[in-house]
Amino acid sequence: MPLGASSSSVATTVASTVASTNKTLQFYREVARCLPSIVTQYKLQELTSLSELRRVLSDRIRANAGVKEAGARDVLIYKGREELEMILMNHKQRHHLVRDYVRNPAEDTMEKPMRGSPFLEKYLRG
Repeated sequence: MPLGASSSSVATTVASTVASTNKTLQFYREVARCLPSIVTQYKLQELTSLSELRRVLSDRIRANAGVKEAGARDVLIYKGREELEMILMNHKQRHHLVRDYVRNPAEDTMEKPMRGSPFLEKYLRG
């Protein structure tokens, strides 16, 4: 324990971390329960499976696993709930969901050019 840290402050920190983790898991479960209706609503079954969408969801949540601050986690969960609400209320169109949440294996294997055009490089150099 660092100097000046009391056991109650450590317990409070641990309790807030556990509470944030529980909120995150609760949010994941909430979205996972909505996925079947989203797949039906947007007719995504021809493009992806339910398990693939769950995998994308868990990858998105794990990408933010490094966020340790409880307030920042709450903001991320709030933004996620806002996104879910927009999807459930049909404020997004199908191509938005396909672009953002459906993996395209052909796109993953494509090599992206590392360099720009000669004109662009000359322009950027000054």
